[in-house]
Amino acid sequence: MRNPRFFVLPGVFLTTMAILTLEVSLTRIFSVLMWYHFAFMAISLALLGSGAAGVWLYLFPHLFPAERTPARLALLAMLFAAAIVTCFTLYLRIPFDMGGGSSFTFAWKDWGWLALIYLVLAVPFLLGGAVVALALSHFSLAAGQIYFYDLVGASLGCIVSIAALSWFGGANVVLLVGVIAAAAAICFALEASRSYQIASAAVFLGLLGLLLSNQQNEWLEVRARSGYDADRQVLYERWNALSRVTVYEDPYWLQPFGWGLSPTYVGPDPGHHLLLIDGKAGTPIQWWDGQWSTIDFLRYDLTSLAYYLLPEANVFIIGPGGGRDVLTGLLFGARQITGVELNPAIIEAARYHFGDYTGYVYEQPGVTVAIEDARTYLARHDTQYDLIQASLIDTWAASSAGAFALSENGLYTREAFLTYYDRLTPGGMVSFSRWYFIADPTETLRLVALGMDAWQQKQVANPADHIVVIANFSQNRSATEGLATMLLKKSPFTAAEVAELVALAESMEFTVLHAPGIPLENNPVHALIAAANMNQVIRSYRLNIAPPTDNQPFFFNFVRPGSPATPSLNENPAYRASVEANRVLRGVLIISTLFTGLFIVGPLLLRRGRDLSLSQHGSYLLYFGALGAGFMLVEVPFIQRLTLYLGSPTYALAVVLFALLLSGGIGSLSSQQVPPGLMLSRLRGVLLALLAIIGLQLLLLTPILTLTQQWPLGVRIGVAVLFIFPAGFMMGQPFPLGLRWIGGRDAAVTPWLWAINGATSVVGSAMATILALQFGFYAVSLVGVLCYGAALALVLWLWSGRAAAA
Repeated sequence: MRNPRFFVLPGVFLTTMAILTLEVSLTRIFSVLMWYHFAFMAISLALLGSGAAGVWLYLFPHLFPAERTPARLALLAMLFAAAIVTCFTLYLRIPFDMGGGSSFTFAWKDWGWLALIYLVLAVPFLLGGAVVALALSHFSLAAGQIYFYDLVGASLGCIVSIAALSWFGGANVVLLVGVIAAAAAICFALEASRSYQIASAAVFLGLLGLLLSNQQNEWLEVRARSGYDADRQVLYERWNALSRVTVYEDPYWLQPFGWGLSPTYVGPDPGHHLLLIDGKAGTPIQWWDGQWSTIDFLRYDLTSLAYYLLPEANVFIIGPGGGRDVLTGLLFGARQITGVELNPAIIEAARYHFGDYTGYVYEQPGVTVAIEDARTYLARHDTQYDLIQASLIDTWAASSAGAFALSENGLYTREAFLTYYDRLTPGGMVSFSRWYFIADPTETLRLVALGMDAWQQKQVANPADHIVVIANFSQNRSATEGLATMLLKKSPFTAAEVAELVALAESMEFTVLHAPGIPLENNPVHALIAAANMNQVIRSYRLNIAPPTDNQPFFFNFVRPGSPATPSLNENPAYRASVEANRVLRGVLIISTLFTGLFIVGPLLLRRGRDLSLSQHGSYLLYFGALGAGFMLVEVPFIQRLTLYLGSPTYALAVVLFALLLSGGIGSLSSQQVPPGLMLSRLRGVLLALLAIIGLQLLLLTPILTLTQQWPLGVRIGVAVLFIFPAGFMMGQPFPLGLRWIGGRDAAVTPWLWAINGATSVVGSAMATILALQFGFYAVSLVGVLCYGAALALVLWLWSGRAAAA
């Protein structure tokens, strides 16, 4: 095949930029319109579409004659641009609804709608993948050069998606992607006939006009069909790569908004707005006129208990959100309050847009707010605090990186609590609040197990003397659920402190679930804390309440791998969410595997007798399959580990994808200079070096991240890029080298290699999450190493023999 002319390279660059931008943007949109579990589906869609494109080229070669390659590339790119907008508009009209987050029940029709969504949104990825596959197929001798532009475009697409989500918002980002794809069509059309040049320019101008029109009139919007989006006026909306943040009036409360308000409090609601993250996880924006009497109800909230023991405290608040916990600290006279919030859009809303409404709570003397991951902040500062507080900190929203990891949470791991311990003053305490369901207090039990485990890791002699757990329901009142607050003290609770907390609980009609030295009726929390062998209680409990670790940071996944559903627990939303998360993951995997079979493996089996033989080409397919799975299995743990290091899943996703794809592109470009006779020896060397580098990285990653955690963000990003770069450089070479070596012997099979690589990438992305849930991210990395080891074995024993025979 001849070398590409200049028009191909920028076209490929813009096409892959559009594909990656669309993929990342859909993770956000899925989290808003469906549920955070579905964010994984965007990755599956992109990989399946690109893989199926290879099959399309194989089945219809007569449609893509070599002499008409520029025209066909331009046509495919125009169709790609048009399909982005058309298919997205159709998707918004498919009546698939998760009930605004209140329902987790799936009917068969829901799976049908989900499959339809999958098919509709796979179309643009199929067309975009076809552009790249056609370029690689017709210019296989320049595969390294084309692959370089492919990977560099994709790497920049990740950065573009993150910036575009903040600047344009959900629907407009999709329109922007269409404009980028149309620009790719113009590049390809430069070497085609004038009619293609005019058509591509018309598509570009048409989509640009739609984008500008929608910015003014918002005729295409991302809005949920139920929940607050359906029946409340949106007072404020802001998109970014972490979430969609909206604020609504919430006038229907008869008493103040409280996570765990005492039933003894009687008084009107001063007023508040509700801020929602992706329409699901909420935080109040409390109205305040500067008078303490206005917010006196906060003294009656369960989450405020620690302040009664800590006058004039130095407080660290994890996720201050709309500022309610900050108001509580001010009310109790805290001398210094540091709030660390991951999502800048939340602070922007509360601090600036609704600043007057909140009494400018974030501008009060002694209040400091930082935009960062709380653990990263604590690791980088050695300040000690009297109180570290987290009130119902979690999110049902998928970050861009969360799409890969099923909503992992680094705030609820053993390593996180060890950091909290180190940042407490000698008499300081941690105050964490979680939901408590009387029939099944799984969330609270797991929180307690986590706290006890961390204190044991710190060689605390008797952790039970350091913990008090109180819930906001009374034994004398009928209740099925409530809130529980765990107070975990660095030093043992004194008898006076315990007595004060017990008296407070009694006066506010709360229930003490555990307190040192207090005889209590048996309850699951007290039984766990007082058990002679806590680990045995954890193992025997019907759900997973084991302390999460950074290797398996899935606090909110309570379902044990392989365990059957328990219908009796369906009243517990936390349990239902866990069941549904696992069910969706399996369902998306089944749907994507089915479509993979339909559009990739099925045609392979039906047409294998023509110019594809499994006996002759089987090793080629296995090799490219191993590369596809291996890349995903190495990539996902990198994102997870760097999320904490860089302080944001957004930064982690951007840095990992940018570094891997850019370094891979450079590696691919370098492979283009390898003479045909040396390609196999280069492949052997590259794969051996890659295995050695990944193994070394697994050993050195934790020490390097720990050593440099306190460095400035810009320097840490540089460290992360340098750490990833060697592996990415090597990972970018096996694909184009293999493509060139095989293309020189049997060019007809080239589209299949692209297809199988995409298909195993689909499976690899799903398997990364499944393996991480069951065995942890370290095991995911090891399986990725095995995939690259399998590719090396094929090169050593099968390909080398064929080359010698030839």
